[in-house]
Amino acid sequence: MDSNSLILVAGGDAADRETILQALNDEFHVVAAQTMEDALAHAGDSVGLVICDLDSAQIRGMELVRQWKARQPQTPFLALTNGGDVGSAVEAMKNGVADCLVKPIDQDDLRSSAMQLIHEFSEQTTKDNGSDSTQSSRKPQIDIPPGTSLEDLERAAVEQALVQHHGNRTHAAKTLGISVRTLQRKLKAWGMPIVSYPNSGQGNGFLMPSHVSAPHVFGTHVH
Repeated sequence: MDSNSLILVAGGDAADRETILQALNDEFHVVAAQTMEDALAHAGDSVGLVICDLDSAQIRGMELVRQWKARQPQTPFLALTNGGDVGSAVEAMKNGVADCLVKPIDQDDLRSSAMQLIHEFSEQTTKDNGSDSTQSSRKPQIDIPPGTSLEDLERAAVEQALVQHHGNRTHAAKTLGISVRTLQRKLKAWGMPIVSYPNSGQGNGFLMPSHVSAPHVFGTHVH
């Protein structure tokens, strides 16, 4: 494991922590914090990823994001949410959260997202050590129309990836940072046809408006 392989799990119930451990503990060193103070005590450590439950009363997830980012702005955050309030997820991403997963946690999605965020952080840290670059501390610019649900964002990200790769599910899943099995399951659940998309970029179903930048959702990383 490299120096950025420590994962801090902040908040969440026992079942969620067990799911996270099962998904990640075989490859990363995972530690848990149940209070704001315990979580911030790790801000001086070489933490490669913070997994934060936004709905945890003990942690106060949004406040943890703000305080941690004030000390360590480059540490990637993966937020967990019940999905009932898309506004909290959007606010979290505007405050520097890199990705957001809707509970109940899917282990494949969690592992894919965590590994990609840690990899990107490690690469950026290596670049920063050799230059004066500060790009990794930039906050994502997100413009999401009112009333947009997390499911709409998910479907938009999926369709954009499929359009980008002309319907190739393997390449689309890689772009999204999820497994092909997870992508197929979501397509089936949404009743979205698995077809070859024309080169014109027009697909079927929900399309993200051109002025909206699709954020990381359920482990997606759309470029």
